[in-house]
Amino acid sequence: MTTLLSWTGIDTHGPASIYIASDSRISWGRGKYWNVGRKIFASKTSPEIFGYCGSVTFPIQILGQLVELIDSGLLFVADDGFAVKLEKLRTKINDSYRSQPISQHDACEIIYASRVGSKMSSTFHAAIIKVSAKGVMVENCVLPETSGIIASSGSGKPSLYHSYDEWTGPKVKDPQGRGRTSRSVFGAFCDALASGKDPYSGGPPQLVGLYKVGAAISFGVIHNGSRFMNGLEINDNPFLNNIEWRNNLFERCCGKTMNILEKAQRQPRPHNASENSR
Repeated sequence: MTTLLSWTGIDTHGPASIYIASDSRISWGRGKYWNVGRKIFASKTSPEIFGYCGSVTFPIQILGQLVELIDSGLLFVADDGFAVKLEKLRTKINDSYRSQPISQHDACEIIYASRVGSKMSSTFHAAIIKVSAKGVMVENCVLPETSGIIASSGSGKPSLYHSYDEWTGPKVKDPQGRGRTSRSVFGAFCDALASGKDPYSGGPPQLVGLYKVGAAISFGVIHNGSRFMNGLEINDNPFLNNIEWRNNLFERCCGKTMNILEKAQRQPRPHNASENSR
């Protein structure tokens, strides 16, 4: 399985961002796993992001195909609302799934997040697409009024919420008094992975997101002193800062030095949140 989640970032003007994160472990029973599996996708031309959990073969194939269609302008048009986009995706997923042999109809869940409009007129949306032998069904997600988790799936969900409670529960002593933030969600997620409580979740974190303007973003993640993107380790090269980087506290980092950027806001850990949430 996996640990898959989506959350929104809220500022003084309302929703400002939306993210999907996942671990990188693909497992074949307890103790048999590969920690370099891609689980999230981001369009390079459109504000659309995806993540999956459950079976691997079908979602990794269909999501790669759907993102390619989106980037080529062959699926969505400029004035599509979220409901229209979601139905187009559901139809493509359903048609592809039904073309498989019945013996290959394993279940999976896909989290889909999108933005409609741009800048101050933008709105963020998310849904869970549930794929099983019963059919392909969609469930729209309600965005919270404060920064926080929108949706989560996978075997690591209990560990995630235990860690999240350590970051945001009533006993939290936040040095900056800001309560629920993107930092608290991503920090809790990384702590849950580090705890090892879910044997089917592991490897480096993966992260994609949307801002109020522009296409989707695939982030690099600084994890255990190394750089990763979509589960793959990234070695030194001259173009590291062509993308945005975050560490396990969601702090903005330099891809070359892996240190926090000079003008980036520090994101301290709440006093009662242990680093590994054990």
